[in-house]
Amino acid sequence: MIENFFKNLGLTENEVKVYLYLLTHGEAIASIIAKRLGLKRANVYTTLESLESKGVVTSFIKNNVAHFDAIDAEELVQLCEVKVKEMQRLQKNASLLKDELKKLREKGKMPTLEIRGKIKYYQGLDAVTDLIDETLQEKVEEQLCFGLNTYHTELAGDDWGSYTQRRIAKDIFVKSIQPDTDNAIAYKGRDKEELRETRLVPHGKFPGKCEINIMGDMVAMFTTSGREPVGMKMRNKDLSEALRSLFNLAWERAGEYEGQGVDKKRKK
Repeated sequence: MIENFFKNLGLTENEVKVYLYLLTHGEAIASIIAKRLGLKRANVYTTLESLESKGVVTSFIKNNVAHFDAIDAEELVQLCEVKVKEMQRLQKNASLLKDELKKLREKGKMPTLEIRGKIKYYQGLDAVTDLIDETLQEKVEEQLCFGLNTYHTELAGDDWGSYTQRRIAKDIFVKSIQPDTDNAIAYKGRDKEELRETRLVPHGKFPGKCEINIMGDMVAMFTTSGREPVGMKMRNKDLSEALRSLFNLAWERAGEYEGQGVDKKRKK
């Protein structure tokens, strides 16, 4: 019963042994405690420091040697009373902060919902980041992409460079159609070194706040614009083939815009 009480108070097994030894035998030095309890001296010093920090053991110097003693029963009761008051204050503060903590919890939620292994839905920036990384798990040689999302241009930082290098290491070539924003023009300028071919289209006609990727039988789309980043990954051969056909149709038309120098005016 005594040992259980001290364990409920937050003491470890060794701390209980050392405290009860001091309570039974009175003040002692660490080497004597270690010898009597069969513990390593270094462990006893660590245990005594912990007990002193918890307020159940006191120390003092006598004859230039540190001595230790257990607090008596009355002081132990007072210590418990102090702890009870501290916990009551914590409980009161927790009640006051409950709504704020709930808001933080909701803000930090990054759920991923999977439906029968075919469709996965991602909510929150970290979940969408997982989706982007998961595209590199596809065993394909080509990635078809439309739209340069703000994840790459504003949020990803070094993560985007890391993703690109990992994609290059897997020898995955990208065909990309992008609205001719300044970021997309800079993106196109790195095509050769980043294993990619980009075609630009007028951003006024073809805005691209969402990004769509087609890789084999997998289609992934996501956006980090607005208040709630969201994404979706779907695996279906017929649907991916249909979207690939639409991409190829757009790719041919984008080539015509390229021939017209769609981004030349923006570069001046």
